[in-house]
Amino acid sequence: MKKIFLILAIAVSIPVYSFGQNPGKTLTLKTSTATPNASISADVEATVVTNQMMITFMHRMKSGNFAEAKQIAMDMIKDNEKYQDTPTKEFRTFATLMEKKYYDVILAREGRKSEVTWLSQPISDGYYFLAMVAFQENKPGEALSFLQKAISWNPVHSPFYAERGFMLLHQEQRPDLAMVLVAYLRALELADNYVDFASALRGIGFIMVEKGDLEGALACYLRSKLYDPSDKAAEKEISYIKSLAPGIGKDLDGTKAVEILKKLRIPSGIDSTHVQVLLAIAEDLKKANKLKEERAILKRAEALDSKNQEIKRRLGGIK
Repeated sequence: MKKIFLILAIAVSIPVYSFGQNPGKTLTLKTSTATPNASISADVEATVVTNQMMITFMHRMKSGNFAEAKQIAMDMIKDNEKYQDTPTKEFRTFATLMEKKYYDVILAREGRKSEVTWLSQPISDGYYFLAMVAFQENKPGEALSFLQKAISWNPVHSPFYAERGFMLLHQEQRPDLAMVLVAYLRALELADNYVDFASALRGIGFIMVEKGDLEGALACYLRSKLYDPSDKAAEKEISYIKSLAPGIGKDLDGTKAVEILKKLRIPSGIDSTHVQVLLAIAEDLKKANKLKEERAILKRAEALDSKNQEIKRRLGGIK
């Protein structure tokens, strides 16, 4: 049990967060104002200041200076109470334009017509960092409470849910595996890049082991390796599973892994909605005559769906 917890910590704790930058090292866009109809331009100054705060926070955390790390996080959430949601208006702090557009899709699906204001203040990040400090201070309940606030401010950020699954496992009381699984499944659904998707799959793999479904766990870890081959945690877990059941997985290839995940109702690939969101962003960039940025977004979409003919057509049309 301790062995798996250690590997899970490496897989889905602090390193999964990308400080507002995409883990896949592709183009990240932020709007220049905090309105739903903002033009697509980089808010460079605000982004640089925010990233500097995050880097400083991590330095303080790694050195064990939790008091100063906590103060940085408090500065990030300062005066957040002045932003109060109403039935028709919401305030959110997304990490990327892609998340903002994805949230718009969710609202439309649910039939909600709220006006969403995207704040430039990194409130969700601040609460996430407070959760990290509390967790390091051995206050798991407080950490989970802060993390839930981070999710409230940014409900579509996949790593937050992976962290929620991890923290649920580390509460003082015995974890409810069903709740943990829900958190990782949500992380999987929201993942808009391969690193986050693989991280969520590894979390689900751990739950499968705990539930005694070693074949399901093996399928999760094998699939996660496809999306994040550089990660070492999955390989260690695969070895651990095979040590428990030496004969397992002899005929388990990529195709069978997908079939197993399908039976378990676990997505084996990134939600196609994310590709549609990228196409919508690319269309806005095209209208703004920002061809270099449009191409970058389309290339990211192509990485998520290499067989999509619309993406290929639109890439071919950029001179």
